[in-house]
Amino acid sequence: RDTPKGVTRPKQATLDDGKRKHDAGIQPIHDTRSSYTTSRGTELNFKDWWQFNVAGYELAKILDLNMVPPYVERKVGGQAASLTWWVNDGMLEVERLRRKLQPPDLESWNRQMYVARVFNQLIHNSDANLTNFVITPDWQLWLIDFTRAFRASKELENLKNLVQCDRKLLAKLRELNKALLQQRLKPYVGDMEIDGLLARRDKIVAFFDKEIAEKGEAAVLFDLSRS
Repeated sequence: RDTPKGVTRPKQATLDDGKRKHDAGIQPIHDTRSSYTTSRGTELNFKDWWQFNVAGYELAKILDLNMVPPYVERKVGGQAASLTWWVNDGMLEVERLRRKLQPPDLESWNRQMYVARVFNQLIHNSDANLTNFVITPDWQLWLIDFTRAFRASKELENLKNLVQCDRKLLAKLRELNKALLQQRLKPYVGDMEIDGLLARRDKIVAFFDKEIAEKGEAAVLFDLSRS
């Protein structure tokens, strides 16, 4: 069935194995263009691929980042697509802002947002918007929809989005290497996308190392609660 949100018109389905039921989100989008123009400008070699959803989940697992719901490859009606485990009772960030709701623990919320920004800079998510942040009733933040991420660009999209970083995430970023990413992310991304990701990783790590040297570790790093 159709969902009311999403530029790529994702579908929603109910999974049932006879023992339990749960909904899934389906995105079969696989759009490649030589150029694509939006309000942000013109992007060359544009890709809007369901495969990047799966790559995003696999990368989140490598980074031990429990903020991305499972994305897997499946065929739906004979068409390849990504399926994601639906986040129940979720509120979009755009709704939270519209309703002017404040999180009960502002520090915890800010830390989740800082981590989300680091992740989106790492994968160069060119379509990160307020409908891609899902908030559960316990104020856990979940990141969804990476179909326009994993660009080949070696530059960060917006350095100003880097503020603070989770200590474990920074350590995991340092450990990334091409062989590991090729093993875990292919065939959902190619070598050009992996090279771009590693170049952006280098810039993110260099930025936080400089911040730590100037401000001290306590002002830059924190320990994100993982459950």
